[in-house]
Amino acid sequence: MRRLAGLGLPAAMAVLALVLWVGPYRHMELWTGDVITDIPVYQQSSDATASGQLPYRDVALEYPPGAAALFWVARFMPGGYAQGFMALMAIAWALATAGAVLAAAAVGYRRWRQIAVGLVMAATPLLLGSLVATRFDAVVTALMAWVIVAAVTERWRAMWLLVAAAILVKLMPVLLIPVLAIWQAHRTNGRDAMRGVATAGGVVAAVLFPIAIAAPSGLWDMFAYHLKRPVQIESLASSYMLVLHNLADIPVAVGSSYGSQGLAGGGPATIAAITTGVGVIALVTVAVTLWRGLPALRKGPDARLMTSALATTVVVLLVSAKVLSPQFMLWVLPAALLAGGPYGVAALGTTVLALLATQAYFPRSYWDLVALHDGPVWLLAARNAALLALVAMCWPRPRAHRHRAATMLRGPGDPASADHATRARFLMD
Repeated sequence: MRRLAGLGLPAAMAVLALVLWVGPYRHMELWTGDVITDIPVYQQSSDATASGQLPYRDVALEYPPGAAALFWVARFMPGGYAQGFMALMAIAWALATAGAVLAAAAVGYRRWRQIAVGLVMAATPLLLGSLVATRFDAVVTALMAWVIVAAVTERWRAMWLLVAAAILVKLMPVLLIPVLAIWQAHRTNGRDAMRGVATAGGVVAAVLFPIAIAAPSGLWDMFAYHLKRPVQIESLASSYMLVLHNLADIPVAVGSSYGSQGLAGGGPATIAAITTGVGVIALVTVAVTLWRGLPALRKGPDARLMTSALATTVVVLLVSAKVLSPQFMLWVLPAALLAGGPYGVAALGTTVLALLATQAYFPRSYWDLVALHDGPVWLLAARNAALLALVAMCWPRPRAHRHRAATMLRGPGDPASADHATRARFLMD
């Protein structure tokens, strides 16, 4: 098992993230002006819990129980509730930054790539804006960063416990299970991988079971809430309709429901169903590609292939779902920054562009987007186009990783034979 070494850079980047958070960011207009915050919603849940009411039974809640626990813990942070919640997110982001840099080192990237990952993570609150502090998705990012660290360093029990924790905070990480199970089966065996999946499932079930007994309808409503939501205005399906509206005056109707704005009518719903279907096919293809590609690789290239599969899974989810709230962009981190293959560095740069494009219309021009003004519509389309490009860049390419493993150690004049390539892969261990 690999040891966690070289903690100096991850710690330094975590400190940088905290210094920037409590210093420049707090005094910049992008954090202090035109803020659209969800903290009051979280505080309502926290106040209800503090008064003895139970989430799901006495108070409707659209988030998993781990999120409700976060809302309650924020009460005990220094300052008022809003300041305490943002302090909690600052700690989460520092942990996310440290985890991302440590994962980059564990995957085997050079020092400059580790520094680049750390700088992008530390600068994300500047790139994306105040929603990093006013949503709880920073905690999901931190958990996902440390899931990757545990996966690459073969700390399997920690990996599955972190996956369970992430699912209990936000349901999305459940889609990472196939990639992680295939990864563990490659490094150990299939039986251990299935045992790990069962462990994560058992932890989630142990938390949800008492809630299901006490408030079955309330727990089901948490799932039904997301299933019933209309096509959200920032989704890929919506941006397609909005571009058609701009170019060909195709009529669209914007309505407000489920705490956001979305498109009504059969057209957007049909396009969303198509994108979701394509997304499911893509997710299965990613898992199959990883499963078939890993056996030919050894330590080093195999880890980079796995991070590429994780990144692709997350970005495919974003572009295929009918809801793409701006804070979901945090889910792309850090996996997209760690993607390997010939386009790994391009994926890092494209991630930065996607974050900037999101801030370009949210929150300042969000209501102009709702009003269907041309500028914000094109900014949204550009952001979603960047996400589509990111899918292509992060896509796992086993052949490219095999070629790189074979050529990295090939000296001048060495024959490019299959036997030599095999020896080179073993030398990577």
